Amino acid sequence: MKIAVSMIVFNGNYVLNECLSSIYPYVDQILIAEGPVYYWQNQGFTTSTDGTNDVLHNFPDPQNKIKITHGQFKEKDDQCNAAIQGLKDDNDYIWNLDCDEVFKPEHVEKLLKILDKDKYTSVGFKSKTYYGGFDHILAGFEWAHEFMRIRKIYPGSTWLTHRPPTMKHVVKPWKDKHLGHEFLYDKHGICMYHYSYVFPNQVQEKVSYYKAAVSKDNCIDDYFRSIYLPWVTEPFIREGLEKAYNGVHEFKPEYRGSCFTDTSNDHPPIIRKNMSTLKKKFNDQLQKFMER
Repeated sequence: MKIAVSMIVFNGNYVLNECLSSIYPYVDQILIAEGPVYYWQNQGFTTSTDGTNDVLHNFPDPQNKIKITHGQFKEKDDQCNAAIQGLKDDNDYIWNLDCDEVFKPEHVEKLLKILDKDKYTSVGFKSKTYYGGFDHILAGFEWAHEFMRIRKIYPGSTWLTHRPPTMKHVVKPWKDKHLGHEFLYDKHGICMYHYSYVFPNQVQEKVSYYKAAVSKDNCIDDYFRSIYLPWVTEPFIREGLEKAYNGVHEFKPEYRGSCFTDTSNDHPPIIRKNMSTLKKKFNDQLQKFMER
């Protein structure tokens, strides 16, 4: 059984090295499209400026698994299909991997054995989504949500949509057999570790994009300054802040339901190994915002 990773990335140098490190030994291809969609092109960007390209091109690739396509894209659907140029026909699955998602090696090994044995056509994950550092995760709807990440593919398969990750096929697919996030976690203990609300620069860019281009009416106004930064810098107000907004997610409470934080210190080995460097990156970014 063979599996290919499909990744789109722009200014994603947060845990990008750790992300690639966590899956490199287990997959057959890593296909990456780097560059901005229209929203970021309109801000003057033509490529990543935060060190993303240095990580991509300097990541050790002794087995020649990695193929990088640089460009500017209309939206993420187009970027996904740009990524899988060169996808080999003998791949059985495509893994839609975001650059801020990291996995434990024993989880990947176990998952690949399950796929090879039971022939699922799709896989969803529960997400331990870290928030405001490395000691808290988002609970509530974020923990309950299923993140679709792996799909069965066939020769000629392409991306149909990025949100949600969906493929289209030119041959008759297998009958659907889904490996759900609740079963995968409850039965096998497998989840993904999502570092998507950790770093100040990351959160500011994420919420500005969502507010302007994805889900404008459902996002909290001035989220970064009114919720994220106060939560990070003033621990004594966290309880009241979370009560006021039914959690800390950027989507409005009436749209997404509760999303309070919970404590967690459960990280993949590569994150633990690099924790001091990651915390320094976090603190350096936070200091710059506090000085403004």
